[in-house]
Amino acid sequence: MKQVWIVRTGRDDRYEDLAFNKNLIAVGWAATGDLSDAATLDAVRQRVRSAYPDMERRTANNHAIQLFAFRARMERGDMVLLLRRSSPDVALGRITGGYEYREGLGRGIAHIRAVTWARTDLPRASVERELATLPSLTTVYRINQAEVSARLVHLAGDPLSVPDTDVIAPEAVGAPPDGSSEPFANLKRNLNYARSLATAGQHLALLKVGAFEISDVFRAAWVQSVAALDHWVRQEIRARMLRLAAQPDMVKPQAFASFPLSLGLVEQVQLGTVTLVDAVDQQLQSRGHLVYQNPAKIREGFALVADVNGFWNKVAKVLTEQSGDGVSFTGAEVQDQLNQIAQRRHKIAHEYDEDPDDPARKRPIDASSATQTIDAIEQLAAAILVVLDENTPSGK
Repeated sequence: MKQVWIVRTGRDDRYEDLAFNKNLIAVGWAATGDLSDAATLDAVRQRVRSAYPDMERRTANNHAIQLFAFRARMERGDMVLLLRRSSPDVALGRITGGYEYREGLGRGIAHIRAVTWARTDLPRASVERELATLPSLTTVYRINQAEVSARLVHLAGDPLSVPDTDVIAPEAVGAPPDGSSEPFANLKRNLNYARSLATAGQHLALLKVGAFEISDVFRAAWVQSVAALDHWVRQEIRARMLRLAAQPDMVKPQAFASFPLSLGLVEQVQLGTVTLVDAVDQQLQSRGHLVYQNPAKIREGFALVADVNGFWNKVAKVLTEQSGDGVSFTGAEVQDQLNQIAQRRHKIAHEYDEDPDDPARKRPIDASSATQTIDAIEQLAAAILVVLDENTPSGK
């Protein structure tokens, strides 16, 4: 049976033009060099570790698995979904060439495969089922669903090509799915709703609907994505706080140990009328007025559940390493990006998104900027989870 792959675009804005104009897909980690002679996963793993000696061992291993899949497991005739950066739509194509290492294509782009694109405007909602299990920090991922290939062939407009229907045994390519956090699963659902808004706005623009200002649909997607981040931070902190409260033998972060409970709740815990977990939950509910959109507030909130020195620098390191596409981040840059996203949300919600250079008009916004904001929030949250999990307290 032909396989189905998902590949993320690089964060370089030139990637999509390169992919569509030259009919290819590409992945990062170009510093490994040509992998044509690296015929095993161990060989690719050694190349990755040699090229990126400062990378965490687990991260390097995940990258090696993805590179090996791209180098050796993809086959001619396999289908590929490309998650676009400039649009909420996805591209759908069929792999037509073997692995190549080609220099001079652009920053971080060297590992490539030839592709024949069937569609570059496939609505993301039409493949949401296929994307549901995609980990947020994975670049190359194989879908393990037997019926997917036939459905994508139909979406590609190729009804005469009917693949086999053998079941592929489940096999992870890259990092494990983001299944460890129920709050994060909720975040992804909320961000998918924001993507649906961006898709709707893009299609309304093509229809030239004049009954209202279509750009407001993109603004709604922007506001929804920031609200999703705020809600996720609150729920993630709550889940981890309650887990810590339920395990008295676990070493607690400094901020957790000094978390204030009201005297009334302390008395109820002492009397045994409420558990410590319930008391912590009630106290957290009383803090519902707090807003988690500012980087300082987010760092302060997560300090309750993990002691992390250089929190944003570590998040930036995860984001830099995730795809090896040559785009690097510092902690200051990650915070600045988040501040800009939150400030734009504030202007949309409270200031009519007024253009300071032309108060009679709103600031420009489109499907591309909305999509990039949604993707940035999802990957930021996923990177935060990595940092939190790496600094989770352990038992005494």
